[in-house]
Amino acid sequence: MIINRSLSSSLSNKERFGSLKSLVLFVVIAILATSNTYAQASFETIDGLRYLIDSDAKTATLTANNGDQKYSGDIVVPEKVKASDGVEYPVTAFADNAFNNCKGLKSITIPSSVTSLGMSCFSASGLTSITIPYSVTSLGNDCFHSCDALTSITIPSSVTSLGDYCFSYSGLTSITIPSSVTSLGKSCFEWCRGLTSITIPSSVTSLGNSCFSGCSGLTSITIPSSVTSLGEGCFSGCPGLTSITIPSSVTSLGDYCFSGCI
Repeated sequence: MIINRSLSSSLSNKERFGSLKSLVLFVVIAILATSNTYAQASFETIDGLRYLIDSDAKTATLTANNGDQKYSGDIVVPEKVKASDGVEYPVTAFADNAFNNCKGLKSITIPSSVTSLGMSCFSASGLTSITIPYSVTSLGNDCFHSCDALTSITIPSSVTSLGDYCFSYSGLTSITIPSSVTSLGKSCFEWCRGLTSITIPSSVTSLGNSCFSGCSGLTSITIPSSVTSLGEGCFSGCPGLTSITIPSSVTSLGDYCFSGCI
């Protein structure tokens, strides 16, 4: 029994030592991996704009400015930026919140190298005009949320969907939706009070919950035969709506779909 206990104790110590070695090795690998990640991606301010430079992916992402310093005025974003390592990186995306709450922002020129605009990218900014290039394929959730001064926008045919709350509470009075768009996200145009009419292309198959809720200026709308369902509260709180054409393709109307349409 004594021999067995000794052997058991010896094995136990070996197991503990082995586990400790594994833990130390894991920590070392994690530290090295983190170091490599930060070595490959770093923030740089170039010509007044802040970018995340990814030397591994060879791309640059425009990000929000440091601290309370907000972007303002008329901004032209270049297709490529030259980083401190002397390499030119294409600007491929605008990060989440890149221009969020930039009240002094007036207009922006987006290069054709950009493919996506992040969540809340221009939310609550002072943006008055914008041209979205055909390279952009997606507009993030809340992308233009609360852009009071933005009254009109043309979406390129490269975009296939509009994210949740994409234009909610904005100053839109008119918008052109291309036939490439297949869905309008939840609350996509919620509380766009200045929106008086909108043409939904025949490519759209669904209208999200509260899609046009609170659009008090909306007087009429035609829903294409491609649409099969209207989400909950889709047109709720639209007192100016006097006529609507619902095609036979629609098989369900969400709860409170026309609530408050007096």
